[in-house]
Amino acid sequence: MEIPNPDNIEDVSDWVELKVSCNKSKLSKAQLARYIEEASGSEPEESFINNVWNELARRESAYNNPPFKVESKIVYSLIEWQIIPAYMTCLIFSVYGGYYGLSASAKLFERIASQTLELYGGFKTKIFGWPVEPNDPKDIKTRAEMLAREMNERFIEPPDAEKKDDTLDIAAWKPFHDRKCSQIVLLVQCATGWHWEQKSRELRMRAWEQYIHWGCPPLAGFAIPNIVGERKWLDLTRDAGLIMDRIRIYNILKDTEKREPFFSELKRWCLEQITSLDS
Repeated sequence: MEIPNPDNIEDVSDWVELKVSCNKSKLSKAQLARYIEEASGSEPEESFINNVWNELARRESAYNNPPFKVESKIVYSLIEWQIIPAYMTCLIFSVYGGYYGLSASAKLFERIASQTLELYGGFKTKIFGWPVEPNDPKDIKTRAEMLAREMNERFIEPPDAEKKDDTLDIAAWKPFHDRKCSQIVLLVQCATGWHWEQKSRELRMRAWEQYIHWGCPPLAGFAIPNIVGERKWLDLTRDAGLIMDRIRIYNILKDTEKREPFFSELKRWCLEQITSLDS
C-alpha cells in the first residue's frame, strides 16, 4: 500500500490513518520515514514526520472517541473499522481519490453523506446526483419537478435538458408537520476526488433558485471524505456553506451506523478495496 502523495502533510496523514485502520495495527515514525522514502525516492526530513504527527494529533482531538491514538513515536488504531465501514470508505476515497477505478463507486459516498444528514438534523433526503438512483427517471426536468413536489416547494422552470444533475448531488429538508413550504433546505454537492477543492464553488445555487421557488432560501452544503485543514476551513465555508468532512461524518455515524443492507454493502466494498490495494 504505497503513499500516493508523499510530499504533502495532510495526504500522508490520511495514508497513516488508512494504514493503521486496515488491520488495527500501529505505525512508528521510523516506519513511516521508510514508507515515504520508498514512495518518493528520498528520505524525509525529521521536521516533516513531526508535522505529520502534529496533524494526526489535531485530528485525534477533533474526533469524538477517536479511531486512533497518537503517542510520541507511534500511532495505533483503536477500533475495528468493520464497526463503522463509512469511516474506512472515506479513508480510501481520501487517499486514492478517483484513481484505481474508485470514481465508479462515488455514489457510495453520496449515500454516506445522505445518511449523515438524516442523523445530524433529522432531515429527509433525496440523492439527486448522476447517475440517478434506481427507479428514478433520467431526465432532469422530471426529477426536478418530483423533487419540488416531494419537498412541497413550487416548481417554476426546468433545467436545461442536457444537464444531468446541474451540480446538485443531495437535497435535504426538515419538514414541519403541516407539510408547508418555508422550511430548512440544504442543497449539497459531494466530491470524492483529489481535486475536491475545485468543486467547492461549483454548486449552482442561483440556478436552483430559478428552477424552484423556495418558501425559504436554501442553504448550500458540501460533503467530502477528506479532512479540511485549519487554514482552509473558513475559506471553504465561505465558498461552499455547511461542510461535512470525514471528522464530522465519523462523529455522527460512529454510534448509529448499523443499517442493513447498506452497512453490509460498505463492508464488502471496503474489503474488496483493501485486498486490491494490498495485492
